[in-house]
Amino acid sequence: MPELPEVESIRRTLAPHLLGRRVAAVKIHVGRMIKHPGEEAFAAALTGRVINNLLRRGKYLLFDLDGDKLLVVHLRMTGALIVTTNGDVPDYGRIDFTLSDGSHLWYTDVRTLGTLHLMDKGETIVKGLASLGPEPLEGQLAVPYFQSALKKRKSTVKGVLLDQSAIAGIGNIYADEALFLAGIRPDRRADSLGIDESEKLHWAVLAVIAQGIENRGTTFRDYKDGEGKKGSNQEHLWVYGRSKQPCKKCGAVIEYMRVAGRGTAYCPHCQV
Repeated sequence: MPELPEVESIRRTLAPHLLGRRVAAVKIHVGRMIKHPGEEAFAAALTGRVINNLLRRGKYLLFDLDGDKLLVVHLRMTGALIVTTNGDVPDYGRIDFTLSDGSHLWYTDVRTLGTLHLMDKGETIVKGLASLGPEPLEGQLAVPYFQSALKKRKSTVKGVLLDQSAIAGIGNIYADEALFLAGIRPDRRADSLGIDESEKLHWAVLAVIAQGIENRGTTFRDYKDGEGKKGSNQEHLWVYGRSKQPCKKCGAVIEYMRVAGRGTAYCPHCQV
């Protein structure tokens, strides 16, 4: 699933192609991903709208439209938004937004699990969006808040990192990477971390998110940015996707277990 760095990379690469453009037409090939309003009302209400801004909150993309409308897109497992200017239809194109300059914004999705909501600004109909925690970015995730979020929970530390109401935007990849950098086992109880450990984990979270954005996201299979390009962060991962391979730091074999319901890679020597 695209996480904060991937969605932010999509936002940054889409923005130059979209801002100030008017939606000239909407053609929906798979309607079940339109969650609000109905399929016909969605297309009618969106047609003619100008895209004033493109924002991100956690893993959600927010299209700020004129007329006080907001289009909220959640890519889920395999969704992508790609701009084409040559008339090409990308693989698994599910929704085609024709823009006023003749280009097309395609929503593509292999598994069709993504969701799109068109609503009035200020509405809170998108489950999970209103309850998101702070962003794991410099200046937005305060150390005292982060330490408190860990101390008041008896779940695993990885479970806290994945909890979008605690911290917005972290998923499986960046949770595993942050825990490795901090030297903390993913299955440790969150409230067992000392002050020094929680400070180190705070630093690690910011570091892996920043690295992911700098490298335009992590691509293993489906993820592409708004220009259809793959990310390169997979070339810089310490543990995620490296089960049974030697640790890059100590040489021990990277092990695999399930934590917080998710497959988890960690180094049994470097993480305690």
